[in-house]
Amino acid sequence: MVVSNTELPVDAPSLQLRQNVGFATAANAGAQATRGEVLLLNDDTRLDARCVERLVAAWQGIGVYQPRIQLADGSGRLDNVGLGFLPDASVWARGRNGPDLPITGVPGSFSGAAALVARAAWDGLGGFDERMGNFGEDVDLSLRLHRRGVPIQAVPDALVVHHLGATWGRASTEKVRLIERNRVRAAVRSLPMTALLCLPTATLLRYAVLAGLAGLGHGPGAELPDGARLAALRGLAEGLADAPTWFADRRRDRSGWTVGEWAMLTRMWHGRARWEDVSR
Repeated sequence: MVVSNTELPVDAPSLQLRQNVGFATAANAGAQATRGEVLLLNDDTRLDARCVERLVAAWQGIGVYQPRIQLADGSGRLDNVGLGFLPDASVWARGRNGPDLPITGVPGSFSGAAALVARAAWDGLGGFDERMGNFGEDVDLSLRLHRRGVPIQAVPDALVVHHLGATWGRASTEKVRLIERNRVRAAVRSLPMTALLCLPTATLLRYAVLAGLAGLGHGPGAELPDGARLAALRGLAEGLADAPTWFADRRRDRSGWTVGEWAMLTRMWHGRARWEDVSR
């Protein structure tokens, strides 16, 4: 964690882990070692001097608060203001590579790169699912929070600067594999059943659209390295193989759900990805 030209206005003791345990496990360890609300930050982020102040000003005691995240490459472009859902529970960053303008509206998922999470919401669900490891842990937790009616809101005047991909790179075959595997896990656990039944068709359609955009030099597919498409299929297969385990989690989670199928579909619709972001 690096803070821009100021002392961090929260209690933030240093916790050194002996090995790389993955983001989900490390974040959980940090949360367990602290009190109060949970401020999540990637190791390649930098807080604006007034970021925490503005997050606290938006604070309503519950939920998740998503700051505006700006790319640190000097381009003046956005990384995201939260994540928007596609129909198969994959997500795309709201505003990614666009002008640095405040994006309001409700994010479908918060971004694990930077977010303020109410301690009650965090502890109520046990934080991140450590089986995720890296990538998708934020989407999984967001879907579980939605199922319990917990709000996720944007705070676009709270700024975080992000050196996107400083740890894993912006695109790698391993990153693609993990994203696809964990996306299926989260979908099986928490998606509305109607969306889950449409998952194979929605995923094929997403692959086709991204491949078409990539052929035109647009969209996330245009940046993928050689072997990424095979890695995506490998991750998809791994996620499907894991499905019985995550469906068992779904059955256990259901007793705590307060948001039903139609209301969950409505939440995903309001938090959907924008076409201009995916196609940029």
